[in-house]
Amino acid sequence: MPRDNQIPQLLERLSGPLSQDKLESLSKEFQSLTQDRAETLTFFVLENVCRTLARTLEGEAVSVRRFHDLTNGIAEEIKDVLRAVQNATQDVEKLQSLVGLLFRNLALYRK
Repeated sequence: MPRDNQIPQLLERLSGPLSQDKLESLSKEFQSLTQDRAETLTFFVLENVCRTLARTLEGEAVSVRRFHDLTNGIAEEIKDVLRAVQNATQDVEKLQSLVGLLFRNLALYRK
């Protein structure tokens, strides 16, 4: 995928609902970008967020409500981070917000 098209294509993929398959696929793409782009920390965090969510869903049937508890707001936060990369305005606070949301959602999911 040409570098200029990577972020817009990822943003487009995030416009639909998240699923375990999508989270696994995004995790792999973010891992690849960790090695190909200057924004190593950003893509490392994105990879780990998606991988953590996908692994949490492995091997169990999940109700719609519980899935929503786990993924609520995650796609929007990832899009915010990707837009910052696209605009060359990396913001560590956006990454902290995403990771904080991940841990809140995980706590809700486990209740």
